[in-house]
Amino acid sequence: MKPHVFRLSFRVALLLGCLLLAASLLLPPGALSAAEAPRSAPLRATLLLEHEQASPWNDLLLTGLERARRDFGMETAVVYAPKGTDQAAALRKAAAESDLVLVASDGLHEVLRNNAANFRRTLFGCVDAGVRAPNIMSVTFADEQAAFLAGAAAALLTQAKLPGINAAATIGWLSGEDTPAMRSLFSGFAEGAQLAAPEVRVVQAVVGSFTDGETAAAKTAGLLGAGADVVALAAGAGNAAALARLKAADAYLVGLDTDQAPAYPGHTLLSIVKRADNAVYEIAASAASPRFRGKEIVVYGLANGGVDVAGLSAFLAAAGKGAPESIGRRVGELRRELENGSIRLHSLRARTLCDCL
Repeated sequence: MKPHVFRLSFRVALLLGCLLLAASLLLPPGALSAAEAPRSAPLRATLLLEHEQASPWNDLLLTGLERARRDFGMETAVVYAPKGTDQAAALRKAAAESDLVLVASDGLHEVLRNNAANFRRTLFGCVDAGVRAPNIMSVTFADEQAAFLAGAAAALLTQAKLPGINAAATIGWLSGEDTPAMRSLFSGFAEGAQLAAPEVRVVQAVVGSFTDGETAAAKTAGLLGAGADVVALAAGAGNAAALARLKAADAYLVGLDTDQAPAYPGHTLLSIVKRADNAVYEIAASAASPRFRGKEIVVYGLANGGVDVAGLSAFLAAAGKGAPESIGRRVGELRRELENGSIRLHSLRARTLCDCL
C-alpha cells in the first residue's frame, strides 16, 4: 500500500503545481505589484528634480512631498538629475531603491516613459504630463485656462492710467524653455489678451533654460524694449533676475505657479497658480492606499481648483481709480464662460506621452 499512497500524493502535488502555474500566467501584469501587497515598512518615496535652485515650482513639489511624509509616515528623499547628465541612470537607481518615484519636468517625463516598464514593482508619479501605464499615475494641468484669464487681465491693464503704462498697448511673455507645457500656457495667454483687447500686441521670448538668470534678464529687457509694460515671467529659477529688470523699469508682473505678489507688491497684476503640491500629495496618497491608481491621468483645471489666478482683487483694490473695476468683472465673466464650456481652449501640452500596456 505504501508505494500506491506515494504515487497518489505525487500526482496530487503535480496537479496542484500545474494549477498554481496556470493561475500565475493568467494574472495581468502588475497584479502582484507592490501597491497591492501589505507593507510592513514605511513607503519610500523619491522626488527627482532637474536643479537645486529655488523656484516656485520646486517649492510646490517639495511642499507636497513634505505633507505626504508627515501624513503617511513615508521615508522621503530628493535626488537632483540635471540636464546634460545621465538622467535615465538616476531614475533607474531611484526606482531600484524606492517604492514611489515622482518626476515633474519635461526631460524626466521622457525618461520615465522609456524606463517605467522595467520596474513593474515600483510605482511612479508623473506631474505636469501624462504617461499611461499600469504602474504610473499622472496629474497634468489645464493651465491654459488660467493663462487665458491672465492674458485678458494683462491686456485690459494696458488701457489703465497707471504709472509705467504707456500707449504701446503691448504685453510680454517670457518662457524658460520651449516645451509643450510652455507653448500651451503662452497660447492661452495670447488668446485671452486678443479676446479682451484685440488691439493689444503680445510678444514672447524664450530663454533656453529654466536656470539661466543672466539670459532671462536680457530677454526681459528685450520685451520691455519692444514696448511691453506687463510681462508674464515663466522662466523658473531665472525669474529672480528677470524680475529685477521689471522692477527697474517700473513694469507690471504676471506671476506663475504661486502668488508672486509678495515678491513685487503693488505691481503684480495677478499670478497663474498651479497646485503642483496637491498633485504630489494626491499621487502619494494613492501609493499609500491599498490600490494604486495606475494608468489614471488626472487633469487639474479651473473647475476643480487645480489651476487658478490669484491676487487680482488685491491688486485692483491697491491701484484704486487708476485700475478700473471692470477688469475684475470682465475676468470673472470669462472665467464663467471657461467653466461652462462657452469658451474652449486647445491645449498644446503633451497630455499623454504614451499609452503603455
